Amino acid sequence: MTNSSFDEKTGRQAVWAKMDQELSMLLDPITGKVKESLVSNVCCPICDFDKYKYLFTKGGFDFVRCNHCDVIYVNPQLQEDITLEYYRRQQQGEETERTSSAMWVDVLINSNNQAWQVPYFEEAVNILSTYIPSKGLILDLGCSIGLFMEVAQRRSFECKGLELEPKAVRYAQSKGLDVSQQTLEEASFPDESFDAATMFGVLEHLQRPKTILEQVWKCLKPGGALMAIVPNVTSLAAMTLHEQSRMFNGRNHLTYFSWKTLPVILQNAGYAIAHIDTCLTGLDSVLNYWQFSDPQGRLILEYLPPKLRALVEVPDNRLEVENMIREFGLGLRLRVVAVKPNG
Repeated sequence: MTNSSFDEKTGRQAVWAKMDQELSMLLDPITGKVKESLVSNVCCPICDFDKYKYLFTKGGFDFVRCNHCDVIYVNPQLQEDITLEYYRRQQQGEETERTSSAMWVDVLINSNNQAWQVPYFEEAVNILSTYIPSKGLILDLGCSIGLFMEVAQRRSFECKGLELEPKAVRYAQSKGLDVSQQTLEEASFPDESFDAATMFGVLEHLQRPKTILEQVWKCLKPGGALMAIVPNVTSLAAMTLHEQSRMFNGRNHLTYFSWKTLPVILQNAGYAIAHIDTCLTGLDSVLNYWQFSDPQGRLILEYLPPKLRALVEVPDNRLEVENMIREFGLGLRLRVVAVKPNG
């Protein structure tokens, strides 16, 4: 399935359009930047250094690289109370159901989306299960509709989930999942409650990722494991497309981790890195970009060199190419398991 057809079949195109509409409401029509009253300057989310190199502007947000630790982040950022208010709108009715975050729930429920995401989560469970006891208790932070929890529970793990999007919480609870609409701080779990914690597509959204990593560390039993998946800013797709990559979304994605910076923030929070690799590839977007075509559009192969075209046209050969991308650490997302040391 090509980029454009997959986006249409899963409802992604409608979400992207809604996100653009919502973003336009935040922009100053004169400067094209986010309104100054809505943003604040921030220090580096990893090392707190306040010197950086400007990289580019997209969607009214500036993207910069820390001069000390090299992490890429958005600066200035939307003020946290505005961001939380967006996720936590409690009013009922059509307006709430039509926010992009609520529309994203429909994408996640879509059968075409789950056709790839269930195996994606099964692979994650396979990796995580080598580091925690069988039938252990997992805390899934930002669990959304609870699909990972369902996959893990089929493997006899016990799961609790936290999620802020009301529509996602309602759906997860309707499936009988133990999901609460709370932050980790609000949940107030006792120390050393969980064998594992998972954060899939969460860390990049947070203004203070160090803080939540420290909170999770307290919740884990000695020897417990945290699995996190984040966009890989040193992926083939990101390094090829630069600001044209959908990864760069200054309203929602605030920090952009790499092979260098993700281990640093985890180690600074007290974890030991046990496993790190990459998953997914974004190959279609890269191939289109190489041909001066829309990275997010229908896959075009006609201008590629014959040998490369032959590789990606044959499923088994394409899989070999995608495996090579992941093996070289160039996959679209970074996946890490970090362990809380015993003692």
